[in-house]
Amino acid sequence: MSKREARIARRLEKQLKESEKSARLVETIRVEMRPRQAAEPADGNTPRAAENPNSIMSMRMEYRILDSADREGSWTWGQSRNWCDPQHGPDNHCLIRSTMMQMSALFWHEIHAQTTGGKDRHYKHHSQSWDSICPEAQGRWVEIGRVEDELFRFRTGGKERIWGFRTGQVFNVVWWDAEHQIYPVD
Repeated sequence: MSKREARIARRLEKQLKESEKSARLVETIRVEMRPRQAAEPADGNTPRAAENPNSIMSMRMEYRILDSADREGSWTWGQSRNWCDPQHGPDNHCLIRSTMMQMSALFWHEIHAQTTGGKDRHYKHHSQSWDSICPEAQGRWVEIGRVEDELFRFRTGGKERIWGFRTGQVFNVVWWDAEHQIYPVD
C-alpha cells in the first residue's frame, strides 16, 4: 500500500469513528428527549398542570363592601361596628375602600402569597376558621345569619383587620377590627 492509499485509509477510518460517535450522541439525545414521567405520579399526587383552571387562585379578587356588612351596635371591647363612625377617624371608610381597591388589582394567588413579619414570616391575608375567632364574634356571626364556616381576613395595618367571607373570587366585607380583638393574640 502506498503512502497515499494509507493516508486515505486512515482518513476513512477516522470518518467512520466520528460517524459512529455522532450516531451514539444522537441516540443519547433522542433518549433524553422522552418525557421523564410516562404515568401518573404515585401516592395520589397530581401534577401541577392538572390543577383546576377554574380555581379562584387564577382569578382577580373582587369585593363587595356593603352587601353583607354588619355595622350596627358595638363590640363589648368598646369598638363601634360601624367603620364610618367618627371614633375610627374621618378617613377610616376610605382605608377599607382603598385596601379593597388595591387587593382587587391582584389575583388571589398573589394575595395569598403576601407575607409580613421580618424573620418570623407569616401570611398577611388568610382564611380563618369560624371556631377560632372570639366567642362574641362567633355569636354575632350566627346572629346576623351567616352560615359560612370559614372567614377570610385582610391585614391593613399593625392591629387592623378587615373580616369577611369569600363567595368564589368575591370577598364580602363584614367587619372592621381596629384592635385585633376578633381573633386576639398574645
